[in-house]
Amino acid sequence: MSLIHPTYQKEFRRAIGIVSLLTVLLLMVAVVPMPAAFHDVAHYLALHTVVETLSVITASVIFAVVWSSRQESLPRPLVLLGSTFLGVALFDFLHLLSYQGMPSFITPSSPEKSIYFWLLGRLLGGMGLLAAGLVSWQKRRVWVPLGLQVLGVLLFVSALSILYFGWPGWVPRMFLPGQGLTPFKVGAEYILILLYLVAAGLFVWRMRQERRFNAPDLFIAVCVMAQSEFFLTMYSRVTDGYSVLGHLYKIVAYIFLYRAVFSEAVQHPYDLLQDSREQMRATLDALPDLVLDMDLDGRYLSIHTSKVDTLAAPPERLLGRPVDEFLSTRNSQIVRGALHEAYAHGQSRGKILALVSKQVVRYFELSVARKTTVRGQTPQFAVISRDVTDRMKSEQALRTLSMAVLQSPQSIIITDRRACIEFVNEAFTRISGYTAAEVIGRNLRRLKPGRTPSATFRTMWAQLAQGNAWRGEWINLAKDGHEYIESVLIYPVRNVQGEVTNYLAHNEDITEARRAAEQIRSLSHYDQLTGLPNRQLLRKHCQGALDRGDPLAVLWIDLDHFKAVNDTLGHHVGDVLLQEMARRLRKALPETASVSRYSGDDFVVILPMSSQDDAARQAEALLATLYQPMHLADQEIYTSASIGVALHPDDAVEFDMLLKHAETAMYRAKSDGRHCVGFFTREMQTHVSRELLLGNALKQALQNQELFLVYQPQISFESGAVLGAEALLRWRSPQWGLVPPSEFIPIAESSGLIAPIGEWVLRTALRQLRQWQVQGLPPMCMAVNLSAVQFNRPGLGKQIQAILAEAEVPAGLLELEITEAVAMKSPEIAALRMEELAHMGVRFAIDDFGTGYSSLSYLKRFRLHKLKIDQSFVRDINLDPDDQAIATAIIQLSRSLGLRTIAEGVETFEQQEFLRANGCEEAQGYFYSKPLEAKAFTAFVQQMPSPSLARQAHASELK
Repeated sequence: MSLIHPTYQKEFRRAIGIVSLLTVLLLMVAVVPMPAAFHDVAHYLALHTVVETLSVITASVIFAVVWSSRQESLPRPLVLLGSTFLGVALFDFLHLLSYQGMPSFITPSSPEKSIYFWLLGRLLGGMGLLAAGLVSWQKRRVWVPLGLQVLGVLLFVSALSILYFGWPGWVPRMFLPGQGLTPFKVGAEYILILLYLVAAGLFVWRMRQERRFNAPDLFIAVCVMAQSEFFLTMYSRVTDGYSVLGHLYKIVAYIFLYRAVFSEAVQHPYDLLQDSREQMRATLDALPDLVLDMDLDGRYLSIHTSKVDTLAAPPERLLGRPVDEFLSTRNSQIVRGALHEAYAHGQSRGKILALVSKQVVRYFELSVARKTTVRGQTPQFAVISRDVTDRMKSEQALRTLSMAVLQSPQSIIITDRRACIEFVNEAFTRISGYTAAEVIGRNLRRLKPGRTPSATFRTMWAQLAQGNAWRGEWINLAKDGHEYIESVLIYPVRNVQGEVTNYLAHNEDITEARRAAEQIRSLSHYDQLTGLPNRQLLRKHCQGALDRGDPLAVLWIDLDHFKAVNDTLGHHVGDVLLQEMARRLRKALPETASVSRYSGDDFVVILPMSSQDDAARQAEALLATLYQPMHLADQEIYTSASIGVALHPDDAVEFDMLLKHAETAMYRAKSDGRHCVGFFTREMQTHVSRELLLGNALKQALQNQELFLVYQPQISFESGAVLGAEALLRWRSPQWGLVPPSEFIPIAESSGLIAPIGEWVLRTALRQLRQWQVQGLPPMCMAVNLSAVQFNRPGLGKQIQAILAEAEVPAGLLELEITEAVAMKSPEIAALRMEELAHMGVRFAIDDFGTGYSSLSYLKRFRLHKLKIDQSFVRDINLDPDDQAIATAIIQLSRSLGLRTIAEGVETFEQQEFLRANGCEEAQGYFYSKPLEAKAFTAFVQQMPSPSLARQAHASELK
């Protein structure tokens, strides 16, 4: 016992007693014969699971205590123990999962498997404890950071686990069923016992020196671990009681190990803090300055001073009383001002009191700091009053300068030549969260550096060592853990001899400016709806490959019928659809690809180092991905896409031209039926050039009287008479000849020409209707198509009223046709507009009914007269049951709503008879007449037979 240092003797005696007691218990169990039930413990698997779970938890907590502590303040062995016992916890967990009776974990559970992980856990723990006994416990910088230690342990655990799971035959046998432990296993346990005993001897040897750590509990832990291993050399069955005792002894060892780690990592720092408080109290009593504690109202709470004669009154009179009762009004205001300043900013310095005693003025400088208080407690302040009379005049200039520095909006730090902080201003405290008391005296290098690169600090100190100023930026870490960016200027301060005495740093917080710049950069480079790069950033991503001449593919992706989704389901649903498409594209594309939302529902993908075959495969895969159904607006939506592909350098070498060619190929894919991939060809360029020329020519077509109307008769099934005519627009160009409507009408819509052209169509058609009336033709209805632009323009009602008045045509003879998409784009507004026109007498028909997304609740609110069955349902109506069912449903719906039904595209007698038999009232199509110019239409109507003759002709043809 004399070899043990006095600071350890009491704890060492306790440790010897505990180890001896457990040793006696071990000897009793080893010597006394045990009953048969002892060698086959009931419910052993459940007991083993509970015990090993406790072991895993305890070992994990040991690691957690070390991990959560300030690692730079912990001794090296303690950090090593923390990382080691993370591995022990993992091996114990693997041992638990591998025990016989547990479900298979990677490989079937067996005694040998569990023994393997048991021995590894004990070996790793023993090595950690042995290292803890060998390494000095003085608090020095850790050789290897805890994070790297943990990584090493995880690699060690992973490697040995993979060894067993992959090649179990390489591991020596440790348990033979019916025979028990093998000599290898027993020998390994005795080696572990020896390892633990050596560690115990090292801890005893450490206790010869003054107390630096909790060596006694570590001594208990390793001794009990050795005893635990001894029990595990004795069992012959996996459910043996010796195994239970071995596991229980291991838990006892873990508990003492946890006590040792906890006392060093947690309890010891708190003891040091208490000692520090006591030393601070003694320091305050020894200070020559007057130290006071006050509240915000200026009441004296406590007084510490060795010079009672400097007080305004005896201490017992001051305590609990406000400063106003003892100082002049001006001085009490100064004290209160200092208290309120400290309350607002955390501290107050430089306030001067002028006290008159025996006709002598003495000056006292106040230093006030706000003390940390619990929530709800009245604010308290530490006040230091220092007699500065003797140096008042000499320091007047310095005080003025100090106040300017203190109140600077920029963070200011003054250090000595060794970079120890001597002064920080209020801005530093506000920005960093550290009070002056927390940082003054500390080395600037020890403040949390954030993510500032080490090279920045090396450059800075190299500059300052040469006597030069340094300007740069820091990424600092505030006390609460948030990062902020500062623009820093540090320069040396020299005395009159030219020697560097201090360093002064001006720091400006530029975090918000940087964030604003980053936000601007994000707004200028990323699409705000989908988060994808925009066209500017896409150009940057692509330009490098273009400059190098690398092959790449540009895919222009356009969603099919996206406008219909916006018009019928709303723009908010369209936005959700675009976001989902962006997500699918990101997920489906390789990491090397770049994807951008170019505009609207157009996406552009860059595939670097891609051939035509690579691009084709990727494009087809994207088509399949984008066509997957999605649930939007309470219905399942299928959205296809059309993809155009252009290749570099085959199709173009410039970015803009590649995009143009890819877009051209996309339009070709749309014209080929949509939901397909089109590759750019030179022929496409010719088609695009034609579109451009047609667009330019169309701008002059109306003025040059190149546009004209044709009229298709609308026939009554009941009477066979002509009930009306649909006005259809045609264009005969001097250069291009007769241009199909399917080619020039989309150009008119995209260029904005559709509005003036539509007005001309309406005016011309009504004039022609008036002319037919004058010629004596039977009363007819004139059907005119309205584009979305026309229908949504303000003042439509007044415009139509004026045109009707100008043409002298009754409003009831005008039937305006709009598509479902136009009506459902803004159904509330559409209903009001129809109501306005219906009030004038104008009739409405829904064109192409059944091809869009109609809402029946709105349909019944619209002031409609007629539903028009689209020709796509009429074309195969006598052959296709689906077309028959759709047409019949439209007719029945129309009849239930009190509307008439007209079918377009009727070309055969069979189509006519099916529609007639199912209740359709009207039809138009080539079976009756193609669209005719005005004179031919007049002749057609005049030559039409009477209703009775028409019926006879139909019957004759049927025969």
